[in-house]
Amino acid sequence: MAGMFAQHDDAMPGNAEKCVHPVDEAAFAWVIRLDRGALAPEVARELDAWLTADSRHQGAFLRAKALWRSADRVAAFRVPDGTVPAEEPVAPGFVGRRRMVGSVAASLLVGVTLGATAEPGAACEPVRFFRSGSELPKPVRLTGGDFRLDRTSQILCLKRGARIYADLLAGRVRVDWRQGPISIRAGSVELDTVAASLVMRCDPEGESALLLDGDARLRRGAGRPGHMLRRGQWVRLTPSGRWEEGSLSADDLEYVSAWSHGRLELRATSVGEALRNINFYNDRKIFSSDAVLLRQRIDGIFSLTEPETFARSLCRMFHVRLVTSGRGLELR
Repeated sequence: MAGMFAQHDDAMPGNAEKCVHPVDEAAFAWVIRLDRGALAPEVARELDAWLTADSRHQGAFLRAKALWRSADRVAAFRVPDGTVPAEEPVAPGFVGRRRMVGSVAASLLVGVTLGATAEPGAACEPVRFFRSGSELPKPVRLTGGDFRLDRTSQILCLKRGARIYADLLAGRVRVDWRQGPISIRAGSVELDTVAASLVMRCDPEGESALLLDGDARLRRGAGRPGHMLRRGQWVRLTPSGRWEEGSLSADDLEYVSAWSHGRLELRATSVGEALRNINFYNDRKIFSSDAVLLRQRIDGIFSLTEPETFARSLCRMFHVRLVTSGRGLELR
């Protein structure tokens, strides 16, 4: 089943233009605010002014509204006080064997804020929206832990009181959380933790969570019992609505989370599949029309972000020739 998962600073990440989107954050802030009730006249005028100020604002607002409604995300961010489970998972003193290290930061306490209700003077809640680009972004360091989004992934974060709510809208994210209560959701799969390392995924193949370290409480919604997930355990909700659970070995945990370290780990993988994996993370593609080569099996650990180095390794292993052209890197 492994295949299904295939220090605080207020500075923004070095690649902030590809990961943090102020216009999208503002759009989500307005959508959430509208969902909580009718706007006061002066606030409605403020929204109209924001929408007409730039055509990008209108597009971002429509996208945010569609995402917000598409998976009934309203409930996850409308948790009334007192409904969060009183029993928090015990914070484990874990240090992963290859723990993710990052040098960039973003604060949940800065940026766009929104009113918890439509009334003037209401408490404000910080909202952050992150979207990764065509490559693996550097980790985003938040108050309490780190997020690393896989390629073309999106996550929305909202702070209510002492708790952070993170909603994976699309794609995959690795979270290394060290302190403070957080609820992380991928569709209908939702975890509560105070310290854990985990991977969550939300795509057409289903919604899933995998504990790399620590523990977290699984919540399945009203009327459905939840339970604790420990290191190595995973849970998945299939598109048909069936819940599946299992566990992975320590070696498998390293294998399925290799992408979050920028590594391509291969175990008797066909060259064709390996090319699909590395091409997913790079604009410069590797391709081949040699059917015999594409069926060959390969093992090893490579960099996800160095396609030419990987292509040259294939040349040495299988005695093929590398041709560089405007199309990319061709193996013949």
